[in-house]
Amino acid sequence: MQKTAANPPAVEVANVTKIYRVGHTDYPALRGVSFKIEKGELASIVGPSGSGKSTILNLIGALDRPTAGNVFVDGINLRKLNEDRLALLRNRKIGFVYQSFNLIQRLTSVENVEMPLISRGTPERIRRVKAANMLKMVGLGNKLNKKPTELSGGEQQRVAIARALIAEPSIVIGDEPTGNLDSKTTMEILNLVVQMNKNKGITFVLVTHNMEVAEMTHRIVSIRDGLVEKEQILHRIDSFTNEMNAVAPQVPAEPQTRKSGA
Repeated sequence: MQKTAANPPAVEVANVTKIYRVGHTDYPALRGVSFKIEKGELASIVGPSGSGKSTILNLIGALDRPTAGNVFVDGINLRKLNEDRLALLRNRKIGFVYQSFNLIQRLTSVENVEMPLISRGTPERIRRVKAANMLKMVGLGNKLNKKPTELSGGEQQRVAIARALIAEPSIVIGDEPTGNLDSKTTMEILNLVVQMNKNKGITFVLVTHNMEVAEMTHRIVSIRDGLVEKEQILHRIDSFTNEMNAVAPQVPAEPQTRKSGA
């Protein structure tokens, strides 16, 4: 991997343009977008359909490349990586949580969670223990051998979050992670994300249409017509967590240096 600055932000999007070509017609999805997300932040990207949110998510997640400008993850310029190095970066530094969960239906919870460790060559016994511990951490210690069809929507999303965290990524990206959940389950999943962010300092970037979700994050980046319309810094995480303590199982806290931006 290339050299990075001593203490870079978790994500930096610098004057990024993205143009899609359909036939002979160009469609600009992003038109010079710039913003930063600091390490340890819980951030959200919001905007109407077609605003460019998903395009930004794909660029941050190293799933696509900008037409112009640069995207940095943990100080690494993604434009300078070939496809093999992008795949390695996704495996090492980025966790993904999707609206549709994206679990493998024939596998148990613990088998789904251990999947990112297989490509690393982690021995089966070690990855199975790590996956089981991660499921316990998200409140599913009694669901290790259940398949997705035997789980509720909220439980499936907890499995997906555990899978995203198993490889200890620098950043976890959520693509409408509560979009398929009812309001009560949405709050349970958000409480879990908030606790993971607070207790373990994990950086989260959530793309969402739901402003109630966005308002529970540190930073809101609002996108409209391929441009950053505004950024807001919020301070409602602690009150949200306290209100939700009775709703969802708690993540055990570990001693940790207080993160910047909290």
